[in-house]
Amino acid sequence: MRNRIISAAVAAVTAAVSCGIVSADGGAAVNLIKNGDFDGVTLTEIGDWKFKTYDKWISGGSIVEDGGNHYASVNGTGIGQNVAVTQGTPYRLTAKVKTTGSVKLCLQNGDAEYPGDLSSATLASADVTNSDWDTVTVDFNGSVSTNHLFVYVWSDSGVTTCIDDVSLEEYEMTSGIANSKFDDGITGWSETGDGTAMVNDGVLTITNPAEGDTVKQTVTNLEDGKYNLTALAKTTNIEGEAYIYAKTDDHTTATAAIPQTAAMGTVVVPNVTVVDGRCEIGVYAKGGATVTVDNFALTPSESTRVEFLKGGEISKLTYVESQGGKFYRADGTEGDALQIMAENGFNLARIRLLDDPGKGHGDGTYYLPEYFMTEKDCLQLARRAKEKGMQILFSFAYSDYWVDGEKQIIPHRWQEEITAKKLSGEAKYAYLENKTYEYTKDVMQKLIEQGTRPEYVSIGNEIQVGLFFGNQKDKTCMWDSAMYNNADMLARFLNAGARAVREVSPETKIILHSDNGGKLSGRNTFKSALSKVGNNYDVIGVSYYPYYNADVSIDKVVSEFNSLISTYNKDVIVMETGYNWNEYKKGGPWDGQLEDSGYYQNIYGESQEGQRAFLTELYAKLKQVSGGRCIGDCYWDPVMIHDDAYKIGWAQRESDDYSDGNVVPNSTIFDFDGKAVEGQKAMKYNTNSSDTLLISGTVKNGGRPVTDKTLTFTVGGEKYNTVSDKFGDYIVSVPFKDGDIELTLNGSVKTVTPNGRFIVTGVDFDTYTGADTNGIRLKGMHDGGKISYNADYTVPRGKEGEVMLWAALYDNEGRLIEVKRGRSGTFEHMANGGRFNIRAFLWQNSGEPAYATDSAEIDDGNE
Repeated sequence: MRNRIISAAVAAVTAAVSCGIVSADGGAAVNLIKNGDFDGVTLTEIGDWKFKTYDKWISGGSIVEDGGNHYASVNGTGIGQNVAVTQGTPYRLTAKVKTTGSVKLCLQNGDAEYPGDLSSATLASADVTNSDWDTVTVDFNGSVSTNHLFVYVWSDSGVTTCIDDVSLEEYEMTSGIANSKFDDGITGWSETGDGTAMVNDGVLTITNPAEGDTVKQTVTNLEDGKYNLTALAKTTNIEGEAYIYAKTDDHTTATAAIPQTAAMGTVVVPNVTVVDGRCEIGVYAKGGATVTVDNFALTPSESTRVEFLKGGEISKLTYVESQGGKFYRADGTEGDALQIMAENGFNLARIRLLDDPGKGHGDGTYYLPEYFMTEKDCLQLARRAKEKGMQILFSFAYSDYWVDGEKQIIPHRWQEEITAKKLSGEAKYAYLENKTYEYTKDVMQKLIEQGTRPEYVSIGNEIQVGLFFGNQKDKTCMWDSAMYNNADMLARFLNAGARAVREVSPETKIILHSDNGGKLSGRNTFKSALSKVGNNYDVIGVSYYPYYNADVSIDKVVSEFNSLISTYNKDVIVMETGYNWNEYKKGGPWDGQLEDSGYYQNIYGESQEGQRAFLTELYAKLKQVSGGRCIGDCYWDPVMIHDDAYKIGWAQRESDDYSDGNVVPNSTIFDFDGKAVEGQKAMKYNTNSSDTLLISGTVKNGGRPVTDKTLTFTVGGEKYNTVSDKFGDYIVSVPFKDGDIELTLNGSVKTVTPNGRFIVTGVDFDTYTGADTNGIRLKGMHDGGKISYNADYTVPRGKEGEVMLWAALYDNEGRLIEVKRGRSGTFEHMANGGRFNIRAFLWQNSGEPAYATDSAEIDDGNE
């Protein structure tokens, strides 16, 4: 490894933060607006400006002359101009405006010439209410990949608005970045690594970074606060690592993976927390690809910007595990799927609740297996996700079966009540409304009581045409046309669910979710319901699968998101997305549910690298949504992996109870053998600036994993709890600090050096002593009406021949019933229902406790 200073000019970094309108060569800025003063034109022809008339943009309109000065005047229409810009460059729009009412001066994504919908993809705007001439300013930070900006002002009927002296100029935030556009070669930057960094035509290129190469500088004299780091970038190959980054004192490094695209595009590291006025910025590359970067900028983060989350659906995880599904890290070591995903940056778990799935509770042909995705199962999944440091997105399906735009089947138990009470018409709708409220409130209370308050809740799943209408395909399962494509009815049920969430957990954000991301214009029932629900929700979610909408690019989804934000003033999220990492299911040629990659089939193809490339581009562009208001992305289904026995399926057949096949094993984020695929690296290299650090590893005693135990770690005198999983693996969140961190567990100390990482893995404790030591593996069984047990354990070192195992049986009130001695045995107590607990203890022959306990619950006489 070598460390060479490219230039000593870092000392010449600007000593104070200032803003200015400048050109690339440092001279006066060039106004990109043509004919911004409206002079020298006739009253009917104004050149590059166009007026909006009905649904068209036309040349010609009202130009007013006043004392030799010309300006444009509009009433009930708009005036706009499309301007070519440079991606990633900040701009400032200024204009003199006056109005008789209230209007907006806007910058919009103008890649489509003269967009028909003025609310589409608004990037920045300013409210105008002044009745006399005043200068209005709109700043655009350049974080959106767009080749054009559309400048316009729109005036409602009866409101007259006048505009003059319009200018759009580069707006350079001279925030202390030296040579941000590499106009002076690589002056001001330093390099560490084994690659080659050079500048050609004002663009930085890093080649051959086999072991890793970093080009960086430290920006000083910043005002403390939140910043967005942006740059134009691309990489020739998604393999390896390539990202821009920002690192500030006592915070983890925030990173944004660089997409593998033909042309350079904007990459954003959002919400970087600057303290003490310093921020290290740079680009890192490893793995042999050629990485190209230009035009770094640090701009204040939008007040609306939210934390960007990367997650997915985990609802089928318990089911997959019950069928023998196993998961492995990229290095081949087995682990809990949630642990592996968390170690790779997965930080949002979506959990979908069914009421009472099982035979006879489906659509008549298929059903979902009982015991899974139930309240008990989902509560358990929520605990597991929280223990791995994830936020929770809890989805109420209000069904026992799959729900989407084709089917929204009322839960079987609810159907029975409706039938028993002979409810129809308004009486049935009132029942469903009240049931939605009570059911949602009850489950929310249980989530909160167990310490897993969800950060997000979605009312329904793909509800674009309604809730509870039955099976639209063949008009079965209590089909009710009055609830299909009825915005008033949909809003009624959504309000009931939202009211329950608001009452129990006001801080939880509510999501309303439609399919058809990028083509939401055709979902009129859903959009109408959004307006009717009003402030009873917080986030608009869409499903986006390139296969299902083959003509929809990520850019189109981003543009639609911008339009939704402008129209409804809500945050947005991709609730579902999926991409094949293999063309066929195992043993193919058999397509999975996603038959191809749609828009990206001929761009990225269907491979592990293709899946990673798609997700990298998706994350990069979702971070550029207007105002930073995209919460993130949920992958579907990341864990429903292949099994050679073909027991894992999307549903069971009513006719013979067999699985009808797994439809997504080639679009998960684990391969056919359960091993983490390349796509997980898209999550790993998109990280947030945080003042907390995740530490993970394995806890063992005598070489055996310490499983399902609450572990208490100490850092700086403060205690932090987590729970080990069935592999003895743990994740604990502690305060981040630069330099070494001492992590103590039961007297054993490990020194951790974060080096800016969001997680430090492999912090293993090989010996675990103390009150919670788990050297015993206990199994309880129901045996002919009695309860028996079997225990395996490792004798503590030096205690061979000096200890004996005792097992104690307790009832569900914690009262001791019976004690047995030995590794195995049967209690005399008859198990006539109820819940029992067995605890095993190792005692010295002298009568003193030796160490450790383990326990097993016996419920209703069953293991």
